[in-house]
Amino acid sequence: HAKTLYGVYGKAQTLFNQIKQLSVVSPFTFMDLTSFAKQLSAYQIPANELYDTTKRLSDLSAGLGVDMSHIVLAYGQVRSAACLRGQELRQFTEAGIPMVNALADKFSDLEGRVVSTGEVFEKISKREVPFEMVKEVIEDLTNSGGKFYNMQEKQSESLAGKIANLSDA
Repeated sequence: HAKTLYGVYGKAQTLFNQIKQLSVVSPFTFMDLTSFAKQLSAYQIPANELYDTTKRLSDLSAGLGVDMSHIVLAYGQVRSAACLRGQELRQFTEAGIPMVNALADKFSDLEGRVVSTGEVFEKISKREVPFEMVKEVIEDLTNSGGKFYNMQEKQSESLAGKIANLSDA
């Protein structure tokens, strides 16, 4: 029992340290980032994915200038439902995340033909877009070479970001 507790403590300590380091180069405060990680945890995001997911969604939020809690909500709901539904698609679209186009590209690659955005809407209505595919779209957008790669660091170069970083440091 003590070993399990120590393992949980160790993971929590690692997450705490990772978020602390991120907050220094992020326009978000340590408290904000901790809150986002807690929200994601409530959606059953595995402990070993919490930091990575928090960072990626924060990069999107920073790049789009959208409230992070909206992105966490949409992502968490897709995770809970195990597939993308119209409601979450609307939330991603309103946040400025090009989900439909990205999914059209993914399905085109998978099926070896051009898949239209209309077909993507059809697949969503039939619950044929799994959470894993939505997760891949987020990863593609935030990986090296993606539109939102390390966006928090870029944003923190701004005056407001530097002020938030000073208070975190």
